[in-house]
Amino acid sequence: MTVRRFEIPLGSWTSTLFVASVLALDASCATPQTRDPDATVDGGAGDGATVDAQSEAGAPCVPDEAQWNTTVRPLVERYCGQCHGAVPNFGAPSSLRELASIATRRADGRSGFEHIADRVARRSMPPASLPRLPDEDARAIAAWASCGQREVQPSNGLVASAPPLLAPERAPAGLTPIELRADRFPVEPTVRDAYQCFVIEPSIPEPRFVRRFEAIIDESRVLHHIVLSKDVLRTTAPGSFDCNGGGGMPNGAQYLFVWAPGQTALEFPSGGLRVAPGDRFILQIHYNNGAGVPGVRDSSGVRMLAGPAVGTEYGMFSTGSMNFSLPPRQRSTVEGRCTIRRATTLYAGMPHMHLLGAEFETSLLRQGSPAQSILSLRGWSFESQLFYSLPIELRPGDVLRTRCTFDNPNAEPVRVGERTADEMCNNFIFATPPPESPLCDEGSPDRPTDVAYQPGACLPASAPRDPSLVRGSWTQASSVATLRAGTVPDGRWALDEADVTATGGATPIGNIDFSQSYTLARGQVITSTRTLTLDVTTDNVLLFASGTRFGMPLHQSFTVPFDDTVATVDATATCPSSGGRTRFEWGLEGDALTVRFTRSEIPGQTLWARYRFRRVP
Repeated sequence: MTVRRFEIPLGSWTSTLFVASVLALDASCATPQTRDPDATVDGGAGDGATVDAQSEAGAPCVPDEAQWNTTVRPLVERYCGQCHGAVPNFGAPSSLRELASIATRRADGRSGFEHIADRVARRSMPPASLPRLPDEDARAIAAWASCGQREVQPSNGLVASAPPLLAPERAPAGLTPIELRADRFPVEPTVRDAYQCFVIEPSIPEPRFVRRFEAIIDESRVLHHIVLSKDVLRTTAPGSFDCNGGGGMPNGAQYLFVWAPGQTALEFPSGGLRVAPGDRFILQIHYNNGAGVPGVRDSSGVRMLAGPAVGTEYGMFSTGSMNFSLPPRQRSTVEGRCTIRRATTLYAGMPHMHLLGAEFETSLLRQGSPAQSILSLRGWSFESQLFYSLPIELRPGDVLRTRCTFDNPNAEPVRVGERTADEMCNNFIFATPPPESPLCDEGSPDRPTDVAYQPGACLPASAPRDPSLVRGSWTQASSVATLRAGTVPDGRWALDEADVTATGGATPIGNIDFSQSYTLARGQVITSTRTLTLDVTTDNVLLFASGTRFGMPLHQSFTVPFDDTVATVDATATCPSSGGRTRFEWGLEGDALTVRFTRSEIPGQTLWARYRFRRVP
């Protein structure tokens, strides 16, 4: 049996910022080109059951041309233009750009006005699996096209204020494919929700710009979704590993592309995303052999289509909140802010939350102007995580404010994390010029002052439910003092100090400002018959010289046997039931018991997280 080490991290750093919970994406099987069962792509006659409101009114409807030019045309171009543009795309047979062509009567005798009013009023366009039109905009289009005769019912599904980013069906000519594939990976009939990672270092002879990302679909019978990331810190070795559950993605992995049924390719209008010799990529594939198909071997993956490193260069950064905890049994909103330091053009953004998400919004805050919403989602759907078009010019000093609203029905807090059971609040944004840092989060105006504590299952029912709040510091040092073992009496120990020491402050997302960073913690230890149960909730709030703020609320709870003559514990936990291994140092001085974890979350640095407990009489 393989024994997996059970070590409690301080935070997952850049892997938390970009990939891991995207990796748990559970996409639907509808496609952007999915057609209504009773209608054609361009809003055809359907099954004949639709009532023609204009005909009932007697006189034919002639929509107002001035209203088209001032109000309706911008909405049609925004929400329908990617398919029904000057050149129809994605199977759309006609353009909706010019009023004269819309007025033309079709083979069924109805005009384009009637088709538009019908499809928008019935909510059958945009196609299923894409977000619905905002209610106000849908009402404006349907009322104009029907001369006020058609009404639109409020949408109870996903509604987005910006159109999804859809790539052309055909790739630009002259690009070189770089294929990243699973190599005939066996997917057994018993496999359900397995996540397999393939680390690939392709042959890239010189720097290139990836213009387009495409999914390579091999065994569609077992393929659920695909995520491509770049191993920025090269912490993984080429090969394959199980990245299911707690294994997750390595630190420094930068999210690049996701495919799930219903999503198209991702393409830049010119230039692209830079790749270079020695770049290493992580292809993560979610497999589910629900039909129990025998003998399946899959070679799905991602195709990067690259050209010369000329033209517009794009990069990705994440804005949102990296530091929050959702209170139990209530709706709450978290917020993150990002100040733009230089002129930047946004291209596309992919909002990301997990199962508790309800609403999402990224707004532009510009001095002297009211807040401008640039992307909002209502009726959040975990199964429809798409890129949205964001052609917006930002100025130095502009602030992107991202707010996520969650409904937490659970009896315990839900914290930031990579698992689907955790939550995230991110907008993954492609922009040019490439951002200097992959993370931009200055937090909300108010910094955390407390941490929610919920006793873990490893504690006895009699354990206190509200241990005191402790606030500690972050400091820099090349080493820490040696801890000395001693005879540990049975009893309960209350946390009274918590701090972190780091060998350096340089991180992939900037330099830590140690004077402004701090730790919040609540917790306790119980010792009994040479076992130690630790239950601590912490929030490490890191401030950076750039103004970025990063945090990670964590709950550490386990029981391990220990030898109180040795100051290092490296043992299999008896709680939780997973039986993973945990390692820490401890020391006893008077009535103070110190527990210290050594971590390497910052590449090239060592972290020591220290908790001191006082014995309670």
